[in-house]
Amino acid sequence: MLINLLKNIFGIPPAHASATNTSSRTRRTDNAVGGDWAALATSTSPKDVTVYDPKGIPLRLGSADEIAHGGEGVIYRFSRNNGILIKVCKHETLANKSKLSVFRSRLNAMMLLEECRQADFLAWPLMPVMDAKGGAVGFVMRRCTGRTLRALLAPVQVQRFFPGWNRIHVAQVALNFLDAVRMLARHKVLVNDFNPGNFLVDRTGAVRLIDCDSFQIPVENGTPFMTRTFTPEFAAPELLLHPELFNQPRTPEQVRFSLAVVIYMLLMSGLHPYARCGGGDPAENLKSGKCPLDKNSGVRMPVSWYKSVSWLTPGLKDCFLRMFTEGFGNPYKRPLLGELRNELSLFIEVMKNSKNENQRAILPKTAKRGK
Repeated sequence: MLINLLKNIFGIPPAHASATNTSSRTRRTDNAVGGDWAALATSTSPKDVTVYDPKGIPLRLGSADEIAHGGEGVIYRFSRNNGILIKVCKHETLANKSKLSVFRSRLNAMMLLEECRQADFLAWPLMPVMDAKGGAVGFVMRRCTGRTLRALLAPVQVQRFFPGWNRIHVAQVALNFLDAVRMLARHKVLVNDFNPGNFLVDRTGAVRLIDCDSFQIPVENGTPFMTRTFTPEFAAPELLLHPELFNQPRTPEQVRFSLAVVIYMLLMSGLHPYARCGGGDPAENLKSGKCPLDKNSGVRMPVSWYKSVSWLTPGLKDCFLRMFTEGFGNPYKRPLLGELRNELSLFIEVMKNSKNENQRAILPKTAKRGK
C-alpha cells in the first residue's frame, strides 16, 4: 500500500535509490508511522534538505520549493504533484528532545485515523517523510486552496471575492463548516483554535481545515495530545476566565461554543455575538457574559445589525441565545451540534423559499416586521 502511495504521490521510481541503503532504511521503518524532525542537509545550500519516503527513496527539497513557514515547520511544494505539500520541521525544533518525542507520538496517532486521512477537506498527514536514519522529519499533506473565512466577515469582501453570493451561500458555508467540525468530533478530534484564518472556503462553498497541527488528537486509553493554541475572541468563556483549564484537555462543549461564535459571525457579516454599542475588545466583551441577544443583558447591539438579526428564524435565534447566555456559565446547557445543524438547515430552506429579498440579503434593507 505504501509503495503504491509513493508512486502516486512522489512519482520517483525505486531505481533512483541505492539498493543497499533502501534495504537498510526499510528494515528500520516498516512499522514506523511517526517520525522525527532531523532533516539532512545534502547540498551546499543550508536550506536544501533531503527527505525519504517510508521505503527509503530520496527527494531533495530546495529553497526554491519553500512556500511558507509554520510555527515549527517549513512547507514545501512538490513539483510532480500540485495537489501535494510537504511539511518538514525547522532545525530549531530538532534539538528539543521533548518536542521531538511528542511529535513522533502525535503523528503516529493522526496516521491511525483513517477517515480523517481520507477526508479531502483536511490538510491531514497522508504519509510521513523520513531522514536517512529512518525517522520521520515531517509529512505529506493535501494542498488546500481558497480564501480564509475572514473573507465572509465583511460584505465588501464577499462582493469582491464571491460576486453574486447572498446570505444563502454564506449560510451554506457555515453548514459545511459545522459538518467538518462535527465529523472530527465523531473521532474525538477537537478543533482548538477557531480563528477564521485557519479555514478556507472556495467558490463552490467547500470548506477546508488547514491547521490540523493545532487539533486535539485522541489517544486510546490515554490522555489526548493537546495544544494551547487559541484565539481569545473565539474561545469558550471558561478558558478565558480560568486559564489553568488550558492545561487540561478541551471538551466537546467548548468546541460547540467556539463553533457557534464563528457561525454567528458568518451569518451576521462579522458581528461578534458579544459586540455591543460603544465597541470594546471582543475578548473582554465575551468575558463579561453580556450578550445583546438577551434583552435583559443591559447592553445593546450596534444599531445597524438589528436588521440582520431580525431575519434569523426563531429557532436559530433561540439556539444562539441559549448558547451565549445559559451556555455561558453552564457548558452543559450549550445546544448540541445536531440541533444547531437542524436550525441552520431550516434557515437555509426559509431563505430559499421566501419571496422577500431581505430574507436572503447579506445586508437587509429593512427589519422583519414584528421582530
